Amino acid sequence: MRELPYLLVALVLFLVAPLARAGDDLPSFAELEERLRDPTPSRRRRAVRDLALRGEPAAWKLVIERLADRHPEIADQAQFSLAALDDPKLIRGLLGRDGLTSREELVRRRVAEALGRMEVGFEAGDLLARVNRKDPETSEMLLWSIERLADRDLLEVDPKKTSRLLGKLIGGRHSPQVRAQALCALAAISAEAAAGALAAAGADRCEEVRIASLLVAQRLGPSPALATARRRLGDPAPAVRLIAAETLGWVGTKPVLPLLIERLEVEERLRIEVRLIELLQDLSGMKYRRGDPRPWRLWYSKLPEDWEPVRGGATTSSGNTVAFAGLPILSDRVSFLIDFSGSLWYEREGRPPRKGLVDELLAEALPRLSAETEFNLVPYTGEPHPWRPELVKVSERSVREALRDFERCTVKGKGNVFDAVLLALEDRRVDRIVIFTDGAPTGGSRWHLELMVSLLVQATRFRGVAIDSIVVDAPPRLEKRWGELAVRTGGVSIGVEM
Repeated sequence: MRELPYLLVALVLFLVAPLARAGDDLPSFAELEERLRDPTPSRRRRAVRDLALRGEPAAWKLVIERLADRHPEIADQAQFSLAALDDPKLIRGLLGRDGLTSREELVRRRVAEALGRMEVGFEAGDLLARVNRKDPETSEMLLWSIERLADRDLLEVDPKKTSRLLGKLIGGRHSPQVRAQALCALAAISAEAAAGALAAAGADRCEEVRIASLLVAQRLGPSPALATARRRLGDPAPAVRLIAAETLGWVGTKPVLPLLIERLEVEERLRIEVRLIELLQDLSGMKYRRGDPRPWRLWYSKLPEDWEPVRGGATTSSGNTVAFAGLPILSDRVSFLIDFSGSLWYEREGRPPRKGLVDELLAEALPRLSAETEFNLVPYTGEPHPWRPELVKVSERSVREALRDFERCTVKGKGNVFDAVLLALEDRRVDRIVIFTDGAPTGGSRWHLELMVSLLVQATRFRGVAIDSIVVDAPPRLEKRWGELAVRTGGVSIGVEM
């Protein structure tokens, strides 16, 4: 056994040596500084990545400067790379003019988000001091970072003072998203303070705050979660009812079953009805579908007192719903986002452009939507081009006009899916977004798909909006990212070949 320490040393050297070689193989600082002036964006992006890997203060300064780069490929890489920054002096700069108080709005947002991914400690007061009612987007990102840092024990707090400051934000005149995120940040810092704020938040006028109260109740445990969800399951806002149902599914004990079944018997919104069935299927292992809740009543009436959830996974609960390119449309308030970038238009190995195929797929799907459905079409290039400003009720005329205008639409350009999603979210009635894409974002202020996934999950967190995707002829790494976005928002993602 004397050889064991030597074997462990040899193993460590074996594992570390490739990392050391990777660092040694990095170009010099001077070379990377020169590459930042390369006319090719992808080369400049790699230079930013390699500068961050060098980990030197001078290299980090160049990375931070790239946060304001006009090209999203470079700026997103700089933002993503900031997670590895641990230089105290440079971090202090990010709390000031280099970041949170920058004149550039997007730089402030980038830094506010990146702080939450760093592995260094912060004082809660330093971050809360930068929350500004005039800049709600940055403030929300900053509070989200406070929550994430607190979850990893990287936040120094004065419990009473921090709870008081967050309490003022929750009950103040900030935007609904900021108030909701402040409640989640409070829960990450003080369970006791969050429990004290729960009742008022659950009855708040803003549905975002009521949704946050359900998310916080889950943090506090099954008993608060059950009590809060029971009160909110009949909420007038569909998104709140959805998250209340999700919360009951998370609790998963026998008392939640009659609540889910009772809601299923009266629920009018398709997405919530489908989700209620999925939750019951997961808890029970049964496969009853839409259309008749009586089998669920009968099943529940025969359960033993000591029943335990099966957690068998939801099966198909959609019944005979409409499909678009093979994707079931599980919503009656849906916005279709169609990527009109170059891949939609060029011919491939003698095959016609995809645009005609998409015309046919929509012509097959839209007329089959139920009369209760409201929909919109949003072709997007470097910017979104919505067919209508908001959702439109399905009718013979509206479907005919939508298909006609879509077929005539010939916009071309890069694919800015991020801003298209944000535009769709502006319509408060939307509960599902369906994206048809080649998988690779190419336009707008966002490029890095892994970063974009986190940002879109946060954008939908207090709205309960699912993001589905139809990813066409994309490599597995891109399909994986779109699948992650779907899973994290309650959506579905499929890969297709065209």
